[in-house]
Amino acid sequence: MKMRRTRRARGYVMLTVLWMGLGLFLSASAFLVTQRQSALGARAEVEAARAVDLARSGLNVAMADLGRLTETGPKSPRDGRPTTIAMAEGQVTYRIFDEAGKIDINEAPVELIRPAMQAVGQRAGFDAFDASNIAEAIVANRGQQERTLYQILSDAGLGPRAAEIAMESFTAYNFSRQVNPRTAPVNVLAVIPGLGPGDVEDIISRRRLGQPMPRLGTASIWLAELEGPSFTIVSDATMAGGARARMVALVATEGLSFRGGLTRYEILNVRIER
Repeated sequence: MKMRRTRRARGYVMLTVLWMGLGLFLSASAFLVTQRQSALGARAEVEAARAVDLARSGLNVAMADLGRLTETGPKSPRDGRPTTIAMAEGQVTYRIFDEAGKIDINEAPVELIRPAMQAVGQRAGFDAFDASNIAEAIVANRGQQERTLYQILSDAGLGPRAAEIAMESFTAYNFSRQVNPRTAPVNVLAVIPGLGPGDVEDIISRRRLGQPMPRLGTASIWLAELEGPSFTIVSDATMAGGARARMVALVATEGLSFRGGLTRYEILNVRIER
């Protein structure tokens, strides 16, 4: 009888030890998993930060590209076509958008703003009558106070989605009543009075080939081949490990520096997207 009790006690002890061992193993496993997740999270944060730095490097390259006054070095297009460069930790694709290729909402006449706003309405879901009223309201309310482009569009009655669509065609940094046909997006060229679809295709083809612009007839009063003084730069960075970041900056001419033949640009605003 005593021997049976001893064996039973040993069995309980062994079972207890096994359960304690299992508990310690599970605790250690949970700890290791937590530590691994923490390490992966920290690594992801580091990669994201490095991707932002890479995007910033792309922005600097684009600004140097913008400032090049001589024709000896490469010069990227100013109409949003991408330029991709390889860097040590990945690659950067930057695009430069000439604000002179858009319709200046503070300077352009209603005859130019109206058809552009009607094109926005076709995509955003409001009719031509409302688009005409919005265009007239924009012109009537000029000069009241200093406002951003988004504020101007919102005050005129455009919702967030419509305002985002409109910002593809409008700007507050052209400072001219005309637009640059060499850098204007297709949606802007398509609403220029006097330009038909064939004219738009001809312009796009010529500027891709570096050829002179065609004779534009009555449309010439709305167009002028003058770049700047403001540009939007979009820099997309991709790390070798897959992390991505985007930096969007609005830059404007600050002054001239004849040392090295570069034009200096001031960053008016910048935002980072991950």
